[in-house]
Amino acid sequence: MERAMGEQVLRSLPIQPAGTPLVDLDGVTVRRGGAVVLRDLSLRIRRGRVTALVGRSGVGKTTLLGVLNGLIRPVAGTVTVAGVGVLDDPAALARHRERTATVFQDHALIDRLSALDNVLLGLADTRHPLSPLPWPAAQRRQAAEALDAVGLLAHAGTRTAHLSGGERQRVGIARALVRHPDLLLGDEPFASVDPALVAHLGRTVRRAVESRGITVVLVLHQIETAVALADHIVGLADGRVVYDGPAGGFDTAARAAVFGARPTLVD
Repeated sequence: MERAMGEQVLRSLPIQPAGTPLVDLDGVTVRRGGAVVLRDLSLRIRRGRVTALVGRSGVGKTTLLGVLNGLIRPVAGTVTVAGVGVLDDPAALARHRERTATVFQDHALIDRLSALDNVLLGLADTRHPLSPLPWPAAQRRQAAEALDAVGLLAHAGTRTAHLSGGERQRVGIARALVRHPDLLLGDEPFASVDPALVAHLGRTVRRAVESRGITVVLVLHQIETAVALADHIVGLADGRVVYDGPAGGFDTAARAAVFGARPTLVD
């Protein structure tokens, strides 16, 4: 019963051609604590691409991720997802979240559980929350494969409390990948990772894009990582989109528009 439920929840829609629209934001405005964070923002996220969100601290990058995964509701404007519709009711939000996975900046792991068990939590909506049964072998294998993809299979049985910050971040990435989502979101997913591993994890993300048609949107704080990894870059300033184009076109003028005179590292 649980296996059938899992297959129903996680079954992706047929892979659509890369470049076709997946999420459309039209005139989105978001207020947080009385302040306007996103201002009349319109943006189109296309399938099968890696999009990097860049900009200085406080411009609304993390808020935009929250809008994309349905956790933050705009006070104006619409968010429309292909195959789901406008995210304006609980049923549409539920369908969208079944197809979406997010890597959070603070890892959001349970320290007392092993790395493998934390990854299995990415599949929690495929079984009854009060089920006393052990995880099926197929799902444990799926979780092990996700850990292997981020180079942590050897630590599958290690409690996450005993892992380094970078290792914990990689467990978070594995937990997102195990869902085989249509849309993968990441809030600075490489922030705690040793620079030597960033290229490896970037290749892991790229393989997911190319093999499964996953659409990826990442908040990245290092420009060169964004340019090297992403197909497309969206630059935010003052809650608005000031650059929306290919990574190869993110030149000096575009960087100055997003970051000002010194486009180095931002968060």
